[in-house]
Formats: sequence, structure tokens, C-alpha cells
Amino acid sequence: MRRAVRLRSLTSAEGRLLRAKLKDLSLSARIHQRYRLIAELRAGRPVLEAAERSGCHFTAAYGWVHRFNESGFSTFELAPNPNGRPPILETSQLRELVEVALSSPAERGLPFSVWSVAKLAEYCRKRKLLPPISDEWVRRVLRREGLSAQRIRTWKTSSDPAFDRKKNGSRRSTAAAQRARRSSASTSGARTN
Repeated sequence: MRRAVRLRSLTSAEGRLLRAKLKDLSLSARIHQRYRLIAELRAGRPVLEAAERSGCHFTAAYGWVHRFNESGFSTFELAPNPNGRPPILETSQLRELVEVALSSPAERGLPFSVWSVAKLAEYCRKRKLLPPISDEWVRRVLRREGLSAQRIRTWKTSSDPAFDRKKNGSRRSTAAAQRARRSSASTSGARTN
């Protein structure tokens, strides 16, 4: 069952203000629409018809009627949320996230050596450093702070004490083989007359 929304009666000062605002051509179309909605309702029209005649959606019309009934015209020209949405992360949480991202997982007792965004986000959520946000959101926050997830690079090492000498020795033999191949390739394709 739909509950009826009724416009409260206007005071004489509100009636004068409404008439003045309807004539004011400097108002934005959206704000003028709000005043026109109240004028249509004041003329005795139901909310759905008043919303259609003033050019706004009926759900917005219900909201403005409630707003007018509570506070009159005092909030009609104010921005709905002048400060914007409150931040999801506090500065201290952001600082903590960056600190964890720059640390080694091994230092924190974890069995891996490099953070992935998913592992970092999961670690921080478990310790209540982050609200329940997505991994992509964490990636974007880190990117905004100048950090980016890098592809993991691995290096092979050996316990052989002669590993470095052997490794460098193979470079010389490989380079010599490549030079020999290049010199033979240049003579093998030559034309003879």
C-alpha cells in the first residue's frame, strides 16, 4: 500500500518567497524545478502529476516534498553534499597500507617473498587496516601513491662455489660461437662470378 505524501501548508513568508523564486530567471533549471514542484503541489495536484508538470522524476519529487516539510525552502538551493563523500580510508590507514606494501612479506612472517595486490589486500583486511574494498581499488590507491605492482623477476642462484666463473665462462664461449656464425653467414651467401 502506497503512503500518501502531503505538502504542509506554507507560511505567508514562504508563499512570498515561492512567488519570487518562480519569477527569478537567474536560478538554475534544477533549482527552479524544485520551486515549481512545490507550486504545483500547493495548487492541489497529486505528487505524480506535479512531478510530471515540473519535469522531475516522481521519486525526486517525493524527496523534495519531504525535505520541504522538514526544513522549508532553507535547503532548496544548497548542494546536497557540499563536502563530497567522506573518505573511505583515513590518512593513517593509507600510510599503513603503503608501509605494508613497501615491506617484505618475509619480515611479516609470510611464506612468500613478493606482494601481489591480492595478497597485500587480503593481509591488510585480515588485520583491519582496510575496509572491505576490492583488490582493484587497492591497486588504484597504490598507483595514486606512486607504487605499482611489478611483474615478479627471479634470479637463479647456485650453491656451487665456481658458479660465477662458470657462468661468465659460458658467455665468452657463446659470444665466440655467435661471431663465428656471423662471419660464415656473410661469406656463404656471396655470389661468385
